[in-house]
This record gives sequence, C-alpha cells and structure tokens, in this order.
Amino acid sequence: MKDNQYDCYYCPNPAHNQDPTAIMTASVSQQSTMQEQALLNHIKRLERNGQDHLCVQIHLSSLIAFDRLPDCRNIARTMMDRAARTHDASLFELFNSDLFLVYHRSNAAQIEEDLNRLRRVCREDPFFAAGAEADAAFCSHFDLGEGYETLSERVLSLLAERAEMERSASGPRRNALPISLADLAAVEKAIAQADLSAMTSRQAICQLDENGRPQPLFHELFTSMSTLRDTLLPGHDIFSDPWLFQHLTTKLDQRMLAWLAKNDDATLRHSFSINVNVTSVSSQRFLELDEELDQKRRNTIFIELQALDIFADVDRYLFVRDFLLDRGYRICLDGVTELSLPYIDRADIGAELVKLQWSKTLRSQVEGRNRKGLRSAIEKTDPARIILTRCESDDAIELGHELGIHLFQGHFLDHLLRENITRDEAAGRLSAALARHRRTVAQQHAAANS
Repeated sequence: MKDNQYDCYYCPNPAHNQDPTAIMTASVSQQSTMQEQALLNHIKRLERNGQDHLCVQIHLSSLIAFDRLPDCRNIARTMMDRAARTHDASLFELFNSDLFLVYHRSNAAQIEEDLNRLRRVCREDPFFAAGAEADAAFCSHFDLGEGYETLSERVLSLLAERAEMERSASGPRRNALPISLADLAAVEKAIAQADLSAMTSRQAICQLDENGRPQPLFHELFTSMSTLRDTLLPGHDIFSDPWLFQHLTTKLDQRMLAWLAKNDDATLRHSFSINVNVTSVSSQRFLELDEELDQKRRNTIFIELQALDIFADVDRYLFVRDFLLDRGYRICLDGVTELSLPYIDRADIGAELVKLQWSKTLRSQVEGRNRKGLRSAIEKTDPARIILTRCESDDAIELGHELGIHLFQGHFLDHLLRENITRDEAAGRLSAALARHRRTVAQQHAAANS
C-alpha cells in the first residue's frame, strides 16, 4: 500500500507551492495523474525565471527485480523526498515510477551524492549488471537553461505515453479487484467441492538429445491459477495479497493430494513432481497419499518446495526434509532466481534439484558485474542439478548449455514437444514467419504509397 505522504507533489519552497498544480488533495489515482502536468507547469514557471535550475530523471522503471516490489520503490522515493526537503528541491513521481527532481544549480554536488547513495541501495538489481554504463543510464540530467526544450519534450512524451496506456489497457485487467477475506472464504468453499482435474496441468522437465529434440524426464503437476481465478473468482486479482494467496495454496495442496491419492491414471504411477507448501507435507492428506505409494514409486517422485516457504519456517522444513528423504522422496528447490542462488547451499538444504528461473536479463547477469559470483554459485550448486525454468525462447536453451545446464522447463519446450520438432526446426519456422511478416508489411506499405 502506498504511503500518501509521498504520493503527492512536494516542493519545500513556499513560493513554488503557490502554484495550484502543486496542491493535490484528490484521490491517490488523481494525484498520480496530475504529476506529469504538475512537473510540466513547474518547469515552465522556472524557465521564465532564468537559468538557475537543473533537473534529473531517476529511471526507477528501468529496474528489473526491484521495480516489481512496491516497498523498494517506496524506499527509493523516501530517500529522494528527504533529499528534496534538505536541498529545497521539488520531487515528482510519475505513473511509471520514475522520479523527477528539480533543484537549484548550487545544490548539484549534494544532489549527486544523494543519487550515488540511491544507486548503492539499488546495486543488486540486475539492471546494474552492465556496470558504469548502467550507472549513467539510471539518471538523465537536464539543464533548464540550455536544455529546457529537451526536458519539456520528455515530459510531454510521458504525458502522451500515460494517456495511450490508459486508452489501451483492458478493462477487466485494470479493474481487477483485490481478494478479500470474504472472497477467500468463498473460494475455499468452492475449492473443497470443485473438480480439480479440469484445472490441473502438466509440464515436462526435459533434456535435449543430440539433435535438439526434447526428451521428457518427468512432469510437474500443478493447478492453473488463471483457470482457478476465471472459474471461481472472475474479476479478482488473487495475487494481490501474497499472504492470502499463500493461504489459498495450502487449501489447493489438500485437494491436489486427495486427488492424487484416489487417481488411477497410469501416467501418474511414477516420475512426476508436485509443488506443495512445507506445511502440507506434514498434513494428514499427504500421509494418506504416502500410504498409497510403494517405495519404488516414491523414489521417482519429486516434492517441489519454494525457497521462501523453507526459510519462513526452517525448523518445520528440517523435520519435513528428513521425513521425505527417509520415505524415499526426492526434493526439488523451487523459486530460485539469479539474485538468490548465491545465498543457497543445495547440499545443506538437502535438495537433489534446484529450479533456476530464466529471464531475459539472466545473460546480462552472467556476463555482467556479478558474473564471478553467479557463475561460482552455479558451479557450487552443480549445473547437472539445475533445472532452468520459465524458458520462453531458444535463448534460454543456448544460455543453459553455455552454463552446463541440461534440464529445462517452460513454454518453449512445450512448443517443441507439441509440434514434435527440434530447436533448429523451431528456428526455421520462426525465420519463415518473420520473412512472411516482412513481405506483408512491405506489400501494405507499397499499396499505401501507390
């Protein structure tokens, strides 16, 4: 939840605050909408008063991991709000989370110190993997004397971007309601009676053969949360509260375990994984499932546990881990990113496999500022024990092989399996589709100009 103290435009100079655009007493959404216009009005007024002011745009929207975390944005905003108060500056927060700080030229050195302090706080974000280049790109500086037109154009483009975003955003997505306790109770009741078979999906964990064709080793069983939402609670954002969502997953675990205990599907007799909460492993439902499985079947089943869930209750996990290993199950650590991997010791945790999430920024991390630490963590974990998950393209497979990783999971693998094709054949199809698209665009352009 946002702290309203920092949602509005702040300018400590009383003369500046006489501008009506600086007085924001509307709702939070209205305040956010007015920020771009307030910034534009503010720099217009200063431009008439001479060339004594500078402006910096802080690209918080460029952050990759921290940008998804409201608390991190709030801390960054608070740090710069304090700088604004200290140096008689004016701070604006725009719709995309970027900050604009307008300040007097005489305070340039002190403001730069504050910006460097913010860079240090955000240093672990993958955006800064490029080193000095990223440091420079994090802030854009403007001189209201020489660069007023450039700054004005930047703000106007952001106003247009905001307007376009609001026009193009889909209604249901924008207006999705957060899940409440009352909603949760209704969903829990519905889950207890629902047929989970229609909401249960399977995704293969694969190894690629020498021809680049995926060979499934086992399948993960999981409940499709989007299907669950659309079926049981349409129009709501079930991910809005992480703790309510976590509670909801424990209820789903119970239904999944009960379903597995009674399921007679021959494909589920061995070689699959289930992603459950730590508390669910010690539940009666799991014990009932365990009773149905013989030792041979248990030895082929992976129990996937989230890293966050493990460290939230280490005592419980240690007990659960020893129970699972004693019964012959295999443990897979899920929810690991390039940022968290260096802090995880697979052997100490007792996991046979670790799922590392692929993202478009993983290569920049592997090749950037933190490359030694990340590569060392991969080697310590053992690349042969890592599953690269969320693979959306062949780039993920390529990077995985470079790192010595040979186990993969994700939509790109699903595509190869569904079409029964190799990586090279997929690349050929993509190239042909792009060529057709370019020809179509060229023909349309020629027709428009004829």
